[in-house]
Amino acid sequence: MELGLLTLGDHRADPSTGVRTTQAERHRDILEYLDYAEPAGFDAVFVGEHHFSDFITASPPVFLGWLAGRTSTITLGSGVTLLPHHDAVKVAEDFATVDVVSDGRAEVWVGRGVEPYAYTYFGQDVERAVDMQQEGLELLLRLWTETDVTWSGEFRPPLNGVTLQPRPVQEPCIPIKVAVSREESAIAAAELGLGISITMLSFDRNQLVPVVGAYREAFSDAGHPHRPWVDLHAHVHVAPTSQEARDHLSIYQAPFQRWVFAKRMGVHEDEVELPVRITDFASPECAVVNGSPEEVVDRIGAFTSLVSIDRFTIQSDYGGQPWPLVMRSLDLFGDVMDQVRALQPAPALAQA
Repeated sequence: MELGLLTLGDHRADPSTGVRTTQAERHRDILEYLDYAEPAGFDAVFVGEHHFSDFITASPPVFLGWLAGRTSTITLGSGVTLLPHHDAVKVAEDFATVDVVSDGRAEVWVGRGVEPYAYTYFGQDVERAVDMQQEGLELLLRLWTETDVTWSGEFRPPLNGVTLQPRPVQEPCIPIKVAVSREESAIAAAELGLGISITMLSFDRNQLVPVVGAYREAFSDAGHPHRPWVDLHAHVHVAPTSQEARDHLSIYQAPFQRWVFAKRMGVHEDEVELPVRITDFASPECAVVNGSPEEVVDRIGAFTSLVSIDRFTIQSDYGGQPWPLVMRSLDLFGDVMDQVRALQPAPALAQA
């Protein structure tokens, strides 16, 4: 099982002090976080994209191009590229460039986003987001795998005999993973032969098995020559002791999630009632991976016992935490990284 490291670039005040870093300081911290990943042993690193919000990483390819020159083996990905907001031609060019300068290490996660107001600001109809993403995906695949592309669609002008430049290094295509929160999205990704990316914060555990099962079945039915791919990601904080991890959950995780849910729902934070999967550290349903190093291994193992996972991606820099706390968590995760990597799916899932 591979291991990935993700940042979504939220820029929050520390809830315990009310102090917020400057945007420049936050960006420098993100660069340190990304730079840490390869020498620490992570297989992949991902940068999120948001617009018009306090998630301030708006241009993942800029970060990835910077990191390409400082690394040699790690996969460099977006997590996610908000494809409906972009011309697929420009996305294809940007990530082909990352692929070239990194000698074939680019990866793209695509998604529609969770902030409906961004569609308004871009002059788009959020009700058409699924259609815009599907059209963009199909064009992206053609641009990376074909030359002399002639194409017409609904959301951008037609192309006539276009060959994308530069050409990606990876063949037949830069890997694409689709962020999914519903079974229908997972099946659509499978039919295109794409991987999927799932965040545990969007799922109850009992939803995870049918979604992944439907994806793998649809992928098999489609007869693709390559194998399916499932990336599962979660917030992870590792503390020296269980009690410190519990304290962290109440001080940083719960206020952060209340803020996120309020933004999505368009309500005040005081009106948000968080689901148990986020707030109850002791619950087996908890989607947040907090704990001592040993507890974190067990909690991730609980996910791998449910579904066969190709990569587990952690996000640790959230909620306005003091930066030394973030880096301590990564160091402690590094102490058990080999144990996490060695986790195996349940026997019935091993061939799924």
